[in-house]
Amino acid sequence: MKKLMAGLVSICVLSSFAVAENQKEIEKKILQIAGKYGCTTCHDIDKPKNSVPFRVIAKEYQGQPDAVEKLFKSVKFASFGKWQKIGPEKYGMKPRAIYMPRQRSIPEDELRELLKLILSLDTSSVKVKK
Repeated sequence: MKKLMAGLVSICVLSSFAVAENQKEIEKKILQIAGKYGCTTCHDIDKPKNSVPFRVIAKEYQGQPDAVEKLFKSVKFASFGKWQKIGPEKYGMKPRAIYMPRQRSIPEDELRELLKLILSLDTSSVKVKK
């Protein structure tokens, strides 16, 4: 029984390291693509800049089957005031930016890849106000 428990603990520890490494790779890819197109001027993985962090965006859209399409439209064609209410009320952060300017220079395939990566971020650390 002790050997079985030790084996299970080992598997859990190794799995958590693998998940953490995978998240680091995802974050690295996000910053690589986002940096290439200037997204990191307003966004960061975890810290609010001019707008909400990527991890908060992931939390808000998590589990929505059309999340990539919604975000794609917001980025490609602009959006206005989306986070001015949600940010402070739900996540306790008010973005300085009022709108998301349209980003026509990002190729559609790279934008979709970036959005899928953002949505795959671990959001367990994101605090939602009650």
